[in-house]
Amino acid sequence: MRGSLIAILIAVAVVFALAVFVDNRIAAGAGALLLIGGIIFNTFRAKRTTPAQEARSERGARELHEEIVRDEEQRGTR
Repeated sequence: MRGSLIAILIAVAVVFALAVFVDNRIAAGAGALLLIGGIIFNTFRAKRTTPAQEARSERGARELHEEIVRDEEQRGTR
């Protein structure tokens, strides 16, 4: 993920430099669109999980729920 982010930042910098030196609004717009596209791409890419990560998070959620139920039963609020 870090490599794709660096590549996107380099591409944005190149397009921005082109826009500044050429004074072209199309290049400036392309840079903004490229940046937005990179943010969206990395957001969705970061949300992908492996089966091991998913199992670990499910186990943690289950343990937390069981702990909350135990605490409520000890206090007599359940």
